[in-house]
Order: sequence, then C-alpha cells, then structure tokens
Amino acid sequence: MFAIDFGARSIKVAKVHRTNDGYELGNYGITLSPEGAIANGEILNPIVVADALIALLKDSGIRDRKAIIAITGQKVIVREIVFPLMEDKELMAGVIWEAPKYVPYDLDESIIDAEKVEEFVEKDGNKMMKVLLVAAPKTTIQPYMEVLKKARTIPKIVDVVSSANIRAFKNNLSDKKEEEKESVIIDIILSIGASNTILTLVGKNNLKFTRDILIGGNDITKAIVKSFNISFDEAEKLKRETKIVVDPEKEEEKKNESEKIIVKILNQITKEVRKSLSYYKTQSQKVKYNKMILSGGCANIINIKDFLSEQFEIPVIIGNPFEELKIDERVFDIKRMNKLKDTLATVIGLAMRER
Repeated sequence: MFAIDFGARSIKVAKVHRTNDGYELGNYGITLSPEGAIANGEILNPIVVADALIALLKDSGIRDRKAIIAITGQKVIVREIVFPLMEDKELMAGVIWEAPKYVPYDLDESIIDAEKVEEFVEKDGNKMMKVLLVAAPKTTIQPYMEVLKKARTIPKIVDVVSSANIRAFKNNLSDKKEEEKESVIIDIILSIGASNTILTLVGKNNLKFTRDILIGGNDITKAIVKSFNISFDEAEKLKRETKIVVDPEKEEEKKNESEKIIVKILNQITKEVRKSLSYYKTQSQKVKYNKMILSGGCANIINIKDFLSEQFEIPVIIGNPFEELKIDERVFDIKRMNKLKDTLATVIGLAMRER
C-alpha cells in the first residue's frame, strides 16, 4: 500500500508490500513541510503543501495514485463505545443515533465512521460489542482532499494517526491477552511530533483512547531560540545535542540552560499525559499501564527515554517501525533510515493497512 503522512515538520511517503511472512519496504521519501503550512493536524495552506508533495513523489519515484492518509488534531473524535451485538448493516444507524453524545459539532457537517473491534458477553448473558467511533469536521478533511486532488492522487482510505502507530509498533505491544489479576493491560504510545503530541492507549492490540496535546518539539526549539537569541536551525541542533541528566539529586541550578528548557516543556507534556491516564482509569475497569512506546522526532532527545521512565514509573522503549519490515540493504541506506525511524513510524503504519 502507498501512504502519505502530513506532519508539521515534514511530509513523509512510503510504499509497503505484503509478503508471505510480513511486510517489505517498496520505497519511501521525506521532505520538510513548507513553513507554517501544517500545524496541529490541520493543513493551513493546501497549495504549497500540494507543491511539496508533488516534488516529493517525483524525487522518490513513487507513481501510485491511490493513497492512505491519516488525520489527527483536537477536532478529530475517537471514542470506544459499547452496543448490544448487532449485524454490520445495522451498525452505522446505531452509531449515528449515539454520535451526538460524543461529537460536539453538527453531524451534517461531519464525516463519521465506525468499526467493530471486539465482541463480549456480560455477566447476565447479554451479547455486546465494542465499537470504535471516529468523527471529524468536513472543514478539517477538505484541505487534505484539495492537496491530493492537485497532486493527482486519490484518497483510498482516511485513517487516524493512532491506529497507524498501533500497526507500526505491533511487535512492541504487550502479548498479554488475558486480564492480569482483574486488571486490563494497557500499553501507551506517545508520539511527540513538531507541533503536537499524540497519546494512544492500546489494550489487546485495539485502540482504547487517544488524545492530541498541542505541545511538541517546536515549542522546545522556539524557547531555545528566545533564550539564546539564535536561529531556529541552530536551536534545533542544540536541542538534539543537549543531554537530559536523569538524577533526582542534581540541583536545578547546576543544569545547563538548554537542558532546563527541554525539561520544562517535557514537564508540560507529561502533566497533560498524566491527566489523560487518570481520566481513562476513572472511565474504565481496573487498568495497569504496562509500558510506554515512544516515537516522533523528539524521541531523538538524548536520555528522554530515561526521563519519561522516571516520570511515569514504567518501562519506556523507543518504538521501531522497521522490526516487522524487510528492507533491502542493497537499495536503501540503512544507517539513514535508522536515523529517521522515529519520524517514519506513522507513514509505515499507514502503509501496512490492508483494507
């Protein structure tokens, strides 16, 4: 499948083939997004984004014209809801009936979809099912369609970023299918991108909860620019070179200035993540947070894994979307790809979607 990921920092494309024993990379490409054209999951300037995509497709040699894309942002609603077990043909009618409880905008001006993710039987014997509801305003999706039209590309599937990340990190997710001591095992995927952070909670390989936090790596870079009076590119370089020292006994004044800035912004992100984790626990059964899988450009910050592990008191790993992907070393520069793995996770996960 061919996929496109529109990010605030970069636009990524990838083509992945299904093989008998997994997936194989066909091709990929990446280019910087036009400045200010994409932010918080919304395309603000479709014309320049389309031009950048056209150039990227030409450079990467990808000629496919049917693409999977993903949307995200605070206006995109993703909720798991419970229904009595029903036929697939009845599902959408039931979802539309229930949607006003979860969707805060006019349904007539929205695009709504739903998918059954699990069937179960209640203690009283009633057959039930869990359904994933996805809704987004047409005004959010329309700019994506404008970009694809100009690039002469047909949108085959519109997915959500959280679902793509689940596929990308399938090998990193817990294989504990059963409840552990009456607790539901939940893995956390935290994707810290340029303009936002996407929190995804996964149970039994299914999306349980997602939230878009409007804080990301650009907030760190802008704070460094302001503090040091340097260019954005210089600040990006300093961010990548700064090491977070995880030592509870280290006095705050002994930290260097760039480290203080990075930790300050990361603390803002972790505060919002904690709120969501607490909310999910109050809304669900007994939950055990098993581990955190980290991705996005900020996964490259030195020692961020240890910092987050100390903050949340669970293991943290850097997600690797290439674990389930065959890559021909005669064709692709593996060293370069490994440097880009945190950035390419979503587009690889999109391209792994089979329907």
